[in-house]
Amino acid sequence: MYLFKYFEPARTDVIENSTIRLTQPVDFNDPFEFKPVVSSVATKEEHNRLFEEIIDAQVEEALAGYPLEVRSLIPKKQLVETTREFIKNNESSINSLFKNLGKEATRIFNEKSNELIGVLCLTEQKDNLLMWSHYADSHKGFCVKFDTSDSFFDSRRGDKDEFYHLREVNYLPERPNKTLINLSGIDLLLLKSDVWAYEKEWRFCGALNDSDVQIKIGASDIHLFKYPQRIVKEIILGVNATQELENKFKLIISENSGLSHVKLSKAKISETEYSLEFDDL
Repeated sequence: MYLFKYFEPARTDVIENSTIRLTQPVDFNDPFEFKPVVSSVATKEEHNRLFEEIIDAQVEEALAGYPLEVRSLIPKKQLVETTREFIKNNESSINSLFKNLGKEATRIFNEKSNELIGVLCLTEQKDNLLMWSHYADSHKGFCVKFDTSDSFFDSRRGDKDEFYHLREVNYLPERPNKTLINLSGIDLLLLKSDVWAYEKEWRFCGALNDSDVQIKIGASDIHLFKYPQRIVKEIILGVNATQELENKFKLIISENSGLSHVKLSKAKISETEYSLEFDDL
């Protein structure tokens, strides 16, 4: 499979240095990114189910801390029932606490994700007119075609790893509302409003502290990750790209043997449709 990424014309360093940014969510253009709605730690039903699953073991553990003589005076069954009664009598307070903890979990995740997580956003399309406008400086920039079948795009460290492999973004008509115990990596990393569905996005997430290069710009750090040159298959210049940009890419490719396989092309406006066509250079 091939996926694409659009760049502004100044970002020729992506090809020249074989490094690419994994971007913190705070720098995305969608303010809802990485802000899951966590209504509570658990619903009443979920809490009751979990309680029943662990109560016996918890009571056993609590009793084990007392001398045998004391344990004989506290029947396990009675302690379990007393605990159930306590929870029932304080249900309102527990629910309120759970809701507050849910809100706090949302805040903490959003805050920590900007410190810890970077995202490479790719698309299935090289000819999306809006994306050329939004992400490639009104068609003045370029678009890179990546071979995502390469092992670089699947270097996860285990079956449950949320990082270092490509996954497709899910677009939803409504913002999901989850409890904390049901929150998954997909809920945190891969959900967007369906108004963005035209982007046909795939994501490759990584840990910012794994970056190879860090650049300090204002209050934010830019985290760059090295990639193998073999994953770049084509560089497509925008309709409004300058001759200077074309010449620069020709020079970069000609001076780097690791890029000799890379195709260079340029978009042009269709004479009959609202679409783009592409010519080899």
